Amino acid sequence: MNPNPLHVSSDQTPTEQLITKILSDFADQYGLDLSQDPVALERIKVAVNQVYLDLKNQSEVEINLPSISANSVGPIHLSRKITRAELGQDLPEINFSSGEEKDPEPTESPPAPRVTIQLPDGKPYVTTSLLVIIAIIYILQMGTELFLGYDLLAVYGMKSNELIIAGQYWRLFTAMFLHGSLLHLGFNLYALYILGRRVERFFGSFRFLGLFLIAGMMGNLFSFFFTSAPSLGSSTAIFGLLGAEGVFIYQHRKLIGDQFKVAMRQIIQVAGINILIGLSPGIDNWGHIGGLLGGVIFTWFGGPVYKVLNTPPQLRLDDQRAEEKSGLIFIALLIVIISLVAWIVLSRS
Repeated sequence: MNPNPLHVSSDQTPTEQLITKILSDFADQYGLDLSQDPVALERIKVAVNQVYLDLKNQSEVEINLPSISANSVGPIHLSRKITRAELGQDLPEINFSSGEEKDPEPTESPPAPRVTIQLPDGKPYVTTSLLVIIAIIYILQMGTELFLGYDLLAVYGMKSNELIIAGQYWRLFTAMFLHGSLLHLGFNLYALYILGRRVERFFGSFRFLGLFLIAGMMGNLFSFFFTSAPSLGSSTAIFGLLGAEGVFIYQHRKLIGDQFKVAMRQIIQVAGINILIGLSPGIDNWGHIGGLLGGVIFTWFGGPVYKVLNTPPQLRLDDQRAEEKSGLIFIALLIVIISLVAWIVLSRS
């Protein structure tokens, strides 16, 4: 091959000229130089050599190399039809009526390599902090109940419509950190541990904290508006994480590829099952629905938007949405929540 792998030279063999033409056409179409990717280049060479053998008995052969590379849209598949003319006139004439000439033994092409993308590797600092804070708060709840005879934190922090209308607006915030039993706490901490680490990895700590708080307050707002029963628990915020993950997967469906439908189906099933369970007495389903909606809205407008950067084999995801914009979305949603609370309070006073 000549020094410039994308330049066709008369000194090249027919197969080398074809390889060069494939590389050049690919570069023109996608702006990617496959000659710098050893794995992709080797796959093309093997495929072209097989084409040379196949064209001795066929007039046209098709090359199919899945996931040969990738760009910001997703994996790129190479598909190209090769004719005898493209490999020169040194091949024997095809005699379709003769069965004397045996087909050459096909050579196995190397398996399509997986396109590796460097994923965000942020640590779940906020998730870990929330797990610790919520656990400590529950210990304090049990301590006050043991020494005072009643749950002091729940008395002053759980969602109570009458007291919110009376001016104790902080309850829409504090209720998401309180729990009514050890079993209630255990379920929510487990869900936060699983979902939180997964979501925070892609959202980052600052954006994840905003998501958790908005979802929790939105859930308590829905509960305040639709039901008069007192409530407490982190499930409002956790449902927001579930909704956020669903939106994130949908917005990045081209990057996720074939796994998109499976992942979305799992999220819809989990949300649906838990909402059905929420129809049972004693469960604040309106809080769950509000939290889910809060997570969906926050992520749709303020969640991360990733694109693939660099060229194979070193690809990485880059967030195209600045965290400052997510902060503005958080403030805007907080203003909406405060405005709705004020309207409800005034209408019920």
